[in-house]
Amino acid sequence: MTNVATWDAETDSCDVGSLSIHRIVDLESVPFAANMIYPEAVLTEMRELSSLLGTHHFDQNSFDLLLSFHTFLMRNDKYTILVDLCCGNDKDRPTRPAWHQRKGPFLENLATADVAPEDVDFVMCTHLHADHVGWNTRLVDGAWQPTFPNAQYLFAEKEFNHWQLEHEKNPTEQILYGSYIDSVLPVMASGQAQLVASNHQIASGIHMEAAYGHTPGNIIIHIEDTDSHVILCGDAIHHPVQLIHPEWSTNFCSDPEQSRATRMAFLSDYADTQTAILPAHFQAPDYGRIERDGKSFRLAGH
Repeated sequence: MTNVATWDAETDSCDVGSLSIHRIVDLESVPFAANMIYPEAVLTEMRELSSLLGTHHFDQNSFDLLLSFHTFLMRNDKYTILVDLCCGNDKDRPTRPAWHQRKGPFLENLATADVAPEDVDFVMCTHLHADHVGWNTRLVDGAWQPTFPNAQYLFAEKEFNHWQLEHEKNPTEQILYGSYIDSVLPVMASGQAQLVASNHQIASGIHMEAAYGHTPGNIIIHIEDTDSHVILCGDAIHHPVQLIHPEWSTNFCSDPEQSRATRMAFLSDYADTQTAILPAHFQAPDYGRIERDGKSFRLAGH
């Protein structure tokens, strides 16, 4: 492997062989108090890390962490694939004001990339948290319907089974902020969902890998050709502070210890290699290779 898939900030994209990867934005620069995400986080350190990691990752008044919510669009001459479907529109999320009853331009942003909902062949979610499944469905005549009528939606079976059991235990409870009912079950009902193994191969050079911990069935997605390798790593790494503190798991991880072990192994495996990482919530344009920095890590070139 000789080439590095380099993220182009101007086009918000990169190429892996014949496959192009574009970032389609749902929301950007959404502030979260650092200790709301990481229990170990303290304000004084966030001030220091803002200078080290880049001010575009932090609110410069509160030093809240800034997160992006985006989908990765992957295309070649055979397939159009979307990975992680963000927050969605019209969803009832009263405890998350940035996600609540939105009227955002996600589909317009997708159209700017010359993709209509009917063009999408596959939809994949690294896990089933509300901010990764929102655009699975849209509201049509008062009912939730799959947004992408011709797509096959691939859900990791282990992930789906966990949340289905939680739903069956408490069918009236709004698990996952209600997203399981409004953004997952309608896809199952439509017959468009396929439950797959955590190591499922979607097509040549595109396959899943188990990355459990953040959720019970969390996966990452590898994109490879003979010259380059990219990993869509979802929430295995949530924010660049975890490059400095890879031992930190989020308050949203179902198994913090397993999440920590998964992340540490992931970073150790791919640091100082030609592999580029594309996390689900890093602000643009910080996507690319990672390097060791003592006991911590950093994005190459930073």
